[in-house]
Amino acid sequence: MKLLKLTLKNFRAFYGEQVLDLSVEEGKPAVLIFGNNGAGKTTLLNAFAWALYGTFSDDVEQQHRIIHDKVWADTAFEEDVTASVRLDFEHDGTRFSVVRHVTVIKEKAEQEPVEPALTVTEIGTDGEAQSILNGQDRIEKILPKGLRQFFFFNGERMEKMFSGDVKREGEGKNQEVQEAIKTLLDLESIERALEDLPKVSRKLASEIDSKEDSRLKQLSDHMDQLATRQKEEVAEMLRLSGEISAFQKEVQSIDRALLQNREAEPLQKKRDSLTRRIKAAHDRHMEFKSRKRELLSRHGFLALTGGIDTKVIELADEMRERRQLPAGIQRSFIEDILEAQLCMCGREVRKGTQEYEELDKRKYNAGLEDVQENWMRVSGKMKNLEERRQEILEQLTLNASDIQKADAEISELEAERSDVDRQLEGVNIQDVQRLIERRKNYASKETDARVAHKEAENRVTSIKQEEEATGRQYRNAEGKSEKARKIQKQVELVENVRAALREILEIKTEEVRDQLDKKVKDVFSRIFIKSYVPELNDDFELELHTASGVAIRSTGENQILGLSFVGAVSEVARNISARKKNRGEASIETGNGGVYPVVMDAPFGNLDLTYQEEISKALPALTSQIITLLSQSQARGKVLENLQQAANQMYVLRSFTSNHSAGEETIVINNREVPYVSHGDFEHTVLERVIL
Repeated sequence: MKLLKLTLKNFRAFYGEQVLDLSVEEGKPAVLIFGNNGAGKTTLLNAFAWALYGTFSDDVEQQHRIIHDKVWADTAFEEDVTASVRLDFEHDGTRFSVVRHVTVIKEKAEQEPVEPALTVTEIGTDGEAQSILNGQDRIEKILPKGLRQFFFFNGERMEKMFSGDVKREGEGKNQEVQEAIKTLLDLESIERALEDLPKVSRKLASEIDSKEDSRLKQLSDHMDQLATRQKEEVAEMLRLSGEISAFQKEVQSIDRALLQNREAEPLQKKRDSLTRRIKAAHDRHMEFKSRKRELLSRHGFLALTGGIDTKVIELADEMRERRQLPAGIQRSFIEDILEAQLCMCGREVRKGTQEYEELDKRKYNAGLEDVQENWMRVSGKMKNLEERRQEILEQLTLNASDIQKADAEISELEAERSDVDRQLEGVNIQDVQRLIERRKNYASKETDARVAHKEAENRVTSIKQEEEATGRQYRNAEGKSEKARKIQKQVELVENVRAALREILEIKTEEVRDQLDKKVKDVFSRIFIKSYVPELNDDFELELHTASGVAIRSTGENQILGLSFVGAVSEVARNISARKKNRGEASIETGNGGVYPVVMDAPFGNLDLTYQEEISKALPALTSQIITLLSQSQARGKVLENLQQAANQMYVLRSFTSNHSAGEETIVINNREVPYVSHGDFEHTVLERVIL
């Protein structure tokens, strides 16, 4: 299986149509995709699995929100809206196009769960395309769902693969690993045969009539009763397993609620504090604006007097030059002389004389007392206007600065509160004591169900033992008729076939376990610096041994074990596929196998730099095609250098945020800065190719 292209359309964090070219070549098997936390790496990883199987991994939140939030919000009610993922790939020379999509008529404000539709198209070597009706079956024949977890995975999930968290109660084995191996070898068909053969035996045995042989008939009826009892007990075990799983989910849900409550308390306090600070900032903002209005209402006219003061002063200066200001004599004094027609010196100034005419002319050049007084006052004030104008301008500038700072503070505080709101979103702040009581109740029910499951398991074991003993009695009994003896031989033959299939199952399981064990040791030794030795034991549990015994594994060691196992599974699958092609067909002895890509997120988890460098060298050798999703913190120095050497394609998940208070970011790839986080009108992610 070789991945060719992934196309996303309005799928969760990805707005519009985004295309990811997945082509690789010999010696460059890697496609590197860099993304910030929250950019959509988990969504992109799950896009592959969703296209193939229609499901998400458990760590994907709000799984019903398939359609991008912006697209959904922009869609009018009663109109339809679509989101899809298309995966193009090749397998055994045939090209396939898998499209999984949802089309919804919007009837509510919020998205609701919807069943996606699947279209699988096969393109032959002649270019002819045809739709495959049983598309899901074809997909799972190419890449069985049981192998999904080993080829599409989160690095942190691989850390848990062998940490003991995935064991099922009462089985004592790593069930996920065993089931994957059975799928890899196509041993499930043998197991189904082993389950069906006892039915054949019972059907044969039932053909003996009690009149022909009452003893054999009695034994046959007893085996039927045992089979019925076993079927009922197995059904009860399945029911109890479902209950255990349901109770576990309830406990986990309550644990999350408890954690959210513990986290919510300080977050809520922080939010309350931010709200108070925002209110105070708004009050200051209003105060500054009020101050601005007051300044403008009282002194705004000064803005209109620019140049008038200068002109007034110039006019005064000109009048002074003409000796009009200050006036040498008052007009009222001249008017008194003209009225009395007598100068202060005693000389007569009669009307009609030259002296009278001269004084009368002089009267209009003389100053009015009130005009001169007002003029002097205006003139004095004009000299202060410029000084006052500068003073008001400084006050308005300071006021504008205060308003701007208040605006910035409000924006910053509101952005911080929005971030807290996002953290609080969906948190159901409940009474912690009530949650604890509910947890105790479900934990108790889970324990009771586990005990009942174990009891049912013991009863099944007892029934099987009784069934085997009854079968031996049936086969060893002396048949009373030729028909009875013939049926006894047929039943014995069926049991011999059953025994042979058990032996084949054991041999082939051990063969692949041995192959996996050797490959795990090989990969692990190339990465791990300590002299520890991994071992895949008979129960398919992966252990880590030291000179003094079984090691107590750290988180990093578990993750390296997981990566080593992925490499081992890839290698064994490839070998099985090669053997199948050499023999020209698949058989029970060879299994199906296959050449599979690996798509992984967070390949380094929390490993230190030394292990990151070693893994970055080992990753390209895991398989012929590897798509790796990396954060900026995981793509530095020697790690990035090692990965780039194996890269045929590189992409960046560029995040756009409407929070313009958040800083924009870049990532350095090939010695140049590439946009990583940018401002936009709404939250979304786009795939951008990096030129090598």
